[in-house]
Amino acid sequence: VKTCPSTFADLRKPEYKGQVALNGDPTKSGSAFAGVYAAALANGGSFGDIQPGIDFFAELSKNGNFIPVESSATTIAKGQTPISLDWDFLNLGYADEFREKGADVDWRTAIPFDGSFAEYYANGVNKDAPHPAAARLWQEYVFSPEGQNIRLGAYARPVLMDAMEKDGTLDKAATEKLPTVEG
Repeated sequence: VKTCPSTFADLRKPEYKGQVALNGDPTKSGSAFAGVYAAALANGGSFGDIQPGIDFFAELSKNGNFIPVESSATTIAKGQTPISLDWDFLNLGYADEFREKGADVDWRTAIPFDGSFAEYYANGVNKDAPHPAAARLWQEYVFSPEGQNIRLGAYARPVLMDAMEKDGTLDKAATEKLPTVEG
């Protein structure tokens, strides 16, 4: 891709014919579903109206820009999915993976601000687990500054990022590697 698209509107351009992919089927993949929701937000939809996102991908499919290939590090490296709508932390990790392997892939991550969408992972502890107290301790660790900074090191934005920044526990070097987020 000569010019990295920066908006959902850019993905309609003829120069991206046969290049736009999602990370899976939106009816089965959370990241692909989020891509459709983000497209809806970029095209006049809302969290109560995903139809503009469905219409957007139907348009991309009709004009040949969307390809029904599930994007992954492998398909990206092979050039099969030059544009992958996926979470920023995964795409940033792919770039590291390509550099570490010496792959001839210049992978960049852009966040389309016309359809910004965030989603957080949910965790739970089963009260009937063999050792529920151990599971609760694990949760405490995951949500501690140390646990959150480990996730940040893998480009996942901590749910407690603002609080950690205020109290000085946020890993500033890892934070500087993240792309800017608006909205």
